Amino acid sequence: MANDQGKNYGAFPLTQPDSPPKLLYYRVETASTIQYFRGQFAVINSNGRVETVVAGNSTGTLSCGVIWDFLDLTLAGPPSAMNSLTQGAFLPVSTDAFAGVIYDPQQLYIMEESSAGTAFALNSLGTGVSFTYIATTGNTTTGFANSVISTSAAGVTTQNMLQLVAIHNVINNDGTINDVGDFCKWVVRIQRHQFANAGIATPQALTG
Repeated sequence: MANDQGKNYGAFPLTQPDSPPKLLYYRVETASTIQYFRGQFAVINSNGRVETVVAGNSTGTLSCGVIWDFLDLTLAGPPSAMNSLTQGAFLPVSTDAFAGVIYDPQQLYIMEESSAGTAFALNSLGTGVSFTYIATTGNTTTGFANSVISTSAAGVTTQNMLQLVAIHNVINNDGTINDVGDFCKWVVRIQRHQFANAGIATPQALTG
């Protein structure tokens, strides 16, 4: 049977319930033209702020982690654009706030594979991959990013931002196990991480 679609849009940290991901809070780049969502890859730019990583770029793009929380400028609660039920569950464009970023270079994430192109085979494990978005960058109702693993440009291990680590052991709605093919759920890591031991010190240029 086919894998379930749309169950893991965005990058979800692979953790135990008693071990939540560790966060550091960074000011967001308000000059960016992109909204901020949970599960979105972030990067520290040349202004010392975080902004979203450009999707589909497999030529040396870096990431400092994944956005998982938002706080106002006093670190006391949600930003003013997110503290009402009439507002969205995402951070709108040009809203000055802090983003809580999962910063650990060793953190693993669960991501869904796109159905575009040729699905990865089991021997794709260990190769480098990039990500793309389904329609828009994020879901304004759920507040989660619409990012998925791109099936394009896989295998450029030293350049692609992500790496396939394992197939996620999860059961589909029809009782079958998640397996290779369209919408497969993979465990990935950020292999081009700004805080890893590779000594990459140059901040990303502004891209938004």
